[in-house]
Amino acid sequence: MRIVVLLSIIWKVVMGKGSAPRPIPDQKRYEENFDAIFRKDKPKDKPKSKAQLMREMRARRAKQGLKEMRIWVTEEECVKINSILNK
Repeated sequence: MRIVVLLSIIWKVVMGKGSAPRPIPDQKRYEENFDAIFRKDKPKDKPKSKAQLMREMRARRAKQGLKEMRIWVTEEECVKINSILNK
């Protein structure tokens, strides 16, 4: 009888679930690799705004030595400019 009681006590102590989490041998490494462990996707980069794309394009062209010109012209001047550019 004593053996049965003793075994049942040991069984409950050794095999009980309890509320404590399982021990983690390397807590710092676990925290660093948490996303990899649970396969969470990395947040994707947001698409660049049109303004940002234009700034980058202008910077690339400036590096290539190109100059940007914006002018207002009359209809006659536009025809002359187009005829010069199309030659």
